Amino acid sequence: MELTWCPQCDLAAEIVDRDDWPSTDGPVEHVHVRCVDGHRFVLPASMLATSAPMTREPAAPPAATRPRTAVVGWTRPRHS
Repeated sequence: MELTWCPQCDLAAEIVDRDDWPSTDGPVEHVHVRCVDGHRFVLPASMLATSAPMTREPAAPPAATRPRTAVVGWTRPRHS
């Protein structure tokens, strides 16, 4: 089991799968992440919180007051 942090809520998350997706610059490794709060993401591995995964203490307030966090360089798709 490989652990990291959820890109949305900063809670503990598991990397459940890895794949290489083709691109014009060569293959890009993507990870499938599922957090303890039920969020699921597929994102490039380079966008994960890579600084010592799961070695820091999560300082998350209750979910109702917790601000949403974002992965640097990642934006949520907007629907019109």
